[in-house]
Amino acid sequence: MGTLTGQVAVVTGGGSGIGKAICQQLSSQGAHVWVTDIQAEHASQVSEEIRQQGHQATAFRLDVTDHSAVRDFFAHVDQECGRVDILVNNAGIAGHPSLLVNMSDEAWMQMFNIHVHGSFYCLREAAKRMIQQNYGRVVNMSSLAAETSLAGFAHYGAVKYALVGLTEATAKELAGYQITVNAIKPGVIRSALTQGFLASAEERLATATPAKRIGNPEDIAMAVSMLVQPAASFVTGASLVVDGGFNLMNEMDRVMLDMLQ
Repeated sequence: MGTLTGQVAVVTGGGSGIGKAICQQLSSQGAHVWVTDIQAEHASQVSEEIRQQGHQATAFRLDVTDHSAVRDFFAHVDQECGRVDILVNNAGIAGHPSLLVNMSDEAWMQMFNIHVHGSFYCLREAAKRMIQQNYGRVVNMSSLAAETSLAGFAHYGAVKYALVGLTEATAKELAGYQITVNAIKPGVIRSALTQGFLASAEERLATATPAKRIGNPEDIAMAVSMLVQPAASFVTGASLVVDGGFNLMNEMDRVMLDMLQ
């Protein structure tokens, strides 16, 4: 039996990339995973793969920006499973790079609607149920861009900082109900969102990372797994950087290491 046997997990944006890896990891530990994604066919494919491996998964098309749809979805999970133990707010987009002066209102609002509003809607519904059962684990997917935002991606950096704020505030509110709320800040991870970026910069970024490689979705899935364990009850309000040491390095470090090697 896995450490999450009998638990019900909801993963948003679970149809590909990091979300898919999270769904696979949690299901392998015994959780019944609800694979949600705005692309229904992607969610169905991941769910079917998990079931073929002998684990539990249910696919569901979910637009996290629609608060009514989110409310109805969690009511459906209630009806089917009677509880929600784990929520991973992973749904998101990378958006397109743009200087601030050229950024459209639509691009700015889309980023907030998906990352911030969507995470808030899901967390609000999950928290209501977790409070009733006096237990829960929540992970919000922030980014290394919430350590030091990326030029040309003001909208992306802004929403990822906002998710840290949401994480810390709700961690304080929910701790008394044995509910933890944490954030993960991935660095450069190989996925559909970073495919174009890595096509021209992978070698450069891998060289600049102490681990000497680009991260994989499974690296983030393992971090999520650590935070949602029943035994991780004293870790809340934290933001875990998962980047192979990339953010630790500066030019002086590189000069020093070159001198010593």
